[in-house]
Amino acid sequence: MTTVAGGAGRRPVETRLIRQVPAVRATVAASVALGMVSTAAVVAQALALGSLIAGAMPHAGHLGRTRELAWLAAAILVRGAAAAAGQVVAAKGSSASKTALRSRLARVALRRDADTREASAGDVASVAGRGMEALDVYVGRCIADFVLAVAAPVALAGAIGALDWVSLIVILIGLALFPVFGALVGRATSSLAQRRWEEVQRLSRRVLDVFEGMAVIRAYGRSSLQRQRIADAGETLRKASMDTLRLAFLSAFVLDELASVSVALVAVPLGLRLVDGTIRLSAALSVLLLAPEVFLPLRRASAEFHQSAEGLAAASSIMDLLDPAAEPSRRARLAEPPDPRNVPILVKSVSVTVPGRDRPVLDSVEFRIEPGETVCVVGPNGSGKSTVVDLLAGFLEPTSGSITLGGVDLAEIDLAAWRKLLAYLPERPTILAGTLRENLSLADPHAGDAELAAALVQAGGQDLIASLPEGLDTRLGDGGRPTSAGERQRIAIARTFLRPAGLYLLDEPTEHLDEKTERHVIESIGRHLGTASALIVTHRPAVLALADRVVEIPGPNPVAYRRGSTPVGAVRS
Repeated sequence: MTTVAGGAGRRPVETRLIRQVPAVRATVAASVALGMVSTAAVVAQALALGSLIAGAMPHAGHLGRTRELAWLAAAILVRGAAAAAGQVVAAKGSSASKTALRSRLARVALRRDADTREASAGDVASVAGRGMEALDVYVGRCIADFVLAVAAPVALAGAIGALDWVSLIVILIGLALFPVFGALVGRATSSLAQRRWEEVQRLSRRVLDVFEGMAVIRAYGRSSLQRQRIADAGETLRKASMDTLRLAFLSAFVLDELASVSVALVAVPLGLRLVDGTIRLSAALSVLLLAPEVFLPLRRASAEFHQSAEGLAAASSIMDLLDPAAEPSRRARLAEPPDPRNVPILVKSVSVTVPGRDRPVLDSVEFRIEPGETVCVVGPNGSGKSTVVDLLAGFLEPTSGSITLGGVDLAEIDLAAWRKLLAYLPERPTILAGTLRENLSLADPHAGDAELAAALVQAGGQDLIASLPEGLDTRLGDGGRPTSAGERQRIAIARTFLRPAGLYLLDEPTEHLDEKTERHVIESIGRHLGTASALIVTHRPAVLALADRVVEIPGPNPVAYRRGSTPVGAVRS
C-alpha cells in the first residue's frame, strides 16, 4: 500500500526510511519482536483459558486448574508487558528518527541551493515542522504493524490449524479477502492523503510568501486579496481532510464487518460440531478465542494506515528531499585546495539549468579571476549574478562547464577545506537569534571585543554598539530584529571583515546603505582585501571603483572590461 506515495519507479517509502535511517530500523525491529512475543502470549492465553473453562467441569481436578491459572496469569502479564514496552519503543524510536531526519534535512538545506531540490522554503518548512510530527504514528507503529499484519496472522492461523483444520480453512478464506479490500482502500487512501499533504504544502508556501512580502502587499493595498487566497487554500485543505476522514470511517466499517463475518463463520460450525461431539470443548474454546485475534493485526494496521496517511505523504516528501541521487557526489576530493591568492580562478563555459524552467539560470558564462584581482559582476535582475557566487562557494554545481583553481577542478576539491579559504556575504545576510557578539563571532570565534568593535567600525557601524542597550551583549531576535535593514547589512559586512580569506565572495555588499555609509564601506573593502582575490556582485555604480575587471552577464555571452575602460550599460537596475 505504501508504494503509491513513493511514486512510480521509486523504492517504497518505508524501504528508503529503513535503509537510510538507523533509528527507524531499530524501532521496526524492536516493535516486530515485541509484537511476535505478544502473539505468542495470545496463543498461550487462549490455550490456557480454553482448557481452564473446559476443566471447570465437575470431573476436572484442582491441580490442573491451578497450573492453567498460572499459565493464564503469565500470558496476560507477558502480553501487557510487551504492549507497554511497544509503546515506549514507538515513542523513543519516532523521536530519534525525527531527530536524525531533521539533522540530515538541515545538512542538505545548508549544502545545496533550494532550487536544485525543486523545493521552496515553504516546502522545507512544512516538511521539517508538521511533516516530521506526522511521522510519529507512521514510524512508531505503522511500519512495524505492516510486518506484523503478515507475520502474526500466519502464526495465529498455524495455532488454529493445529487445533482444528476445518476452522483453519474458514480463517484462510477470510484472510484471502482482507488484502483485496485493503489494496483497494489503501490505493484510494494514499491518493487522498497525498492530495491533502499537497494542500498543506501549498498553504504553507502561500502563508510564507505573504509574510515575506508583507511590506509590498500592504504598500499596494492587496492585503484583502491575500487574505481571501489564504482562506480559499484553507477551505480546500478542509475539504481534502474531510474526504480522507470519510474514506477512513467507511473502510474501517467494511473491514470490521469482514472480520466479524469470518469469526461468525468459524463459530457456527464449531457449535454444531460440539453438539455432535466431533471436537473437544477446550479446542473449540481456544479456536473461538484465537479467531478474532487473527484479524486484529490486520484491522490495527488498516486503522493506523489511515492515521499515518499524512505521515506517509510527508515521509515521501522528506525522502525525496534527502534522496542521495539528488545530492552532490561524494567522490574522493582534494583535501588541500590551492590558495586563490596564488592561483587564478577560471570559470569556463559554465551553464546552470533548473528542471521546470524554460531557460538556463546561467548560459555559457566565462571569466577569469587573477591572483589578488577584484572582479565585479553586473547585470540585470534575474541574470544569474548570485548564482555565480553560489557556484564559487560550492553551494551549486554547474550543469555543464567547469570552475578551476590553478588547473584543479572545483568539483575535485573538498568543499569544507575550500570554504575555509572563503569569506562569504550573501545577498540576503542571515542574522541569527542571539547576541550581537555571537553573530559576529560566527566568522572568528576567537575574536575579542576590540576586534569585533573594529570590524563594526570598518563596516560603518561605529554608532551601532552605542545605540544598542547592551552593546555587544544585546540580544537580537530572528532575522536581526529590532535592527534596521541597513544595520543588519553592516553587521554582516563586519562579520565578513572578521574572516581571513583568500577569496571574498560579496553579493550586493552595499545594499540598504546610504550614500555616505556606502563610500565608507567601499573604502574599507578596498583596504581590507589586500592581496586576496574577490568577486563582488553589485548593481551600484560606486562599487565598480573596486574592480580590476568588470564582468557583465546580460545573457548567454558575458563581456569583460579592464580597469580604465568604460563599461557602457554594464550596470542595469
